[in-house]
Amino acid sequence: MPKKRQKRKRSITEIIGLAAIGIFVIGIIWLAFFTSPQTPNQTNTLAPDFALTDVDGKPFRLSDQHGKVVVLEFMYTACPACVEESPRLRQLRSNFGGDVVMVSISIQSDTDETLRDYRNQNLMGWVAIVDKEGIYKLYGVRATPTIVIIDKNGYIQYEHVGLTESSVLVKEVGNLA
Repeated sequence: MPKKRQKRKRSITEIIGLAAIGIFVIGIIWLAFFTSPQTPNQTNTLAPDFALTDVDGKPFRLSDQHGKVVVLEFMYTACPACVEESPRLRQLRSNFGGDVVMVSISIQSDTDETLRDYRNQNLMGWVAIVDKEGIYKLYGVRATPTIVIIDKNGYIQYEHVGLTESSVLVKEVGNLA
């Protein structure tokens, strides 16, 4: 009489392990084929003008910065990647000083006071603005940090989404200064 072959039941640990391996493989495939390397999006399009009041109560209009390189950082103070980007932006600032206008635009629930405190601790010399008008939508910002580098004529030359090394930013701004 033939013996029945019994199916072995998998333990929950084996199932979780197989699922983790599957997710890992899918992630590697996604990174390899569906993401681009960290290269800037060179748009060379006119930057949308905006006028907002900064956290110190001073008006800021982008078009008033004509003749200067402007670096816009779309961020918010509770964003871990934005906090990690701060030293890289400080390095950029130290290389160019006042020759570059540095603007941090908070796109989430920061208050003027919260952003002012953050700026005073991390980003001295920056213009800090809470985006109460949705300016980030004009720039198509979908993630933070997003850094937009605008040339002296008001055209967007570079755009970075996510963490960007200071060496990359210094080189790009140096090309425009």
